[in-house]
Amino acid sequence: MLLLDVLLRYPAVAVLLVSAAFCLRDGARLVQARLGAGLSISVAAMLLGTAPPDLQLPYPALVLVRLLDMPNALFLWLFGRSLFDDGFRMRAPDWAVAALYMVLMLVLRATNLGFIESRPEWVAYLTNAVSFAMAGHLVWVALAGRRHDLVESRRTMRPWFAIGLAIVLGLIVAGEALFSRQHDALVSTLRAGLTLMAGCWGLFWLARLRTEALLFQPAPKAAPPPPVSAKDSALLARLTALMETERVFTEQGLTIGALAERAGVPEHQLRALINRGLGHRNFAAFLNGYRIALAKEMLADPDLARVPVLTLAMDAGFASLAPFNRAFRAMEGVTPTEFREAALSKTG
Repeated sequence: MLLLDVLLRYPAVAVLLVSAAFCLRDGARLVQARLGAGLSISVAAMLLGTAPPDLQLPYPALVLVRLLDMPNALFLWLFGRSLFDDGFRMRAPDWAVAALYMVLMLVLRATNLGFIESRPEWVAYLTNAVSFAMAGHLVWVALAGRRHDLVESRRTMRPWFAIGLAIVLGLIVAGEALFSRQHDALVSTLRAGLTLMAGCWGLFWLARLRTEALLFQPAPKAAPPPPVSAKDSALLARLTALMETERVFTEQGLTIGALAERAGVPEHQLRALINRGLGHRNFAAFLNGYRIALAKEMLADPDLARVPVLTLAMDAGFASLAPFNRAFRAMEGVTPTEFREAALSKTG
């Protein structure tokens, strides 16, 4: 069993660290890459810190890796969300969850490493509850956004990737519960094996052979395809008419399926046109572009100066004020009220 553990654990650590290096070398500007690197390093530290007694690190190194592995479930939650949300950034609730989780984990680690003698039993229960809540939220984010996702490969991957991440998170949490009581060699080896498989899949996903590197010259650049093919031009004209003339985007709850039915085409063809032809990765963002443009016109209209912002938001197609405010601020950098005041001051 010890030999099997060595053959699984340390290759998994190597694969994870190489994956982290790829993320930081080629994608450090992307939040997904930074979170992916953090996740890889943290899980690698977990594998090193939970090795069987015969492979245990010297105490100073053990303390270091056990501190580094504390945020692995947190990184998993954030990394998974960043893959499925193009505009992902940490907000106040995320920071609050992160702070709570890290404080709880610090108490657990301090106990496990002998810095404090005992801890309340509820700390472990609360830590597991937060971890499973993050797993549930991750699955919800992946599945709830599927119908609006216009990137077909990501849309197809959503349920499988989310389920896989949730399973891994569950294994991490279950392992924490086991290791806080006893050092189970079988569970430890199994976890190393599963991590090795997941790490190899991730590395193959990240790494791409650049054939031009073998030839020592740049690869010839193919001519870019036209934004919209000839066969899609009629569909584009119909879509433009629906959006700009009929203003179907003002219908609350409009789905891509309903829009495809109005356009008289299969849903997958409309998805491909909006994604590859018009460059949108999310159907909600596609709709919001039209909705915010209409809202700006109404907010800047002196004749509508006394109409509540909520009414204008609903006239533009939003179901409530909160999503309208978020979408407007994300696109314009100011709130609708601030935009209205600035626009009316120029006309008044």
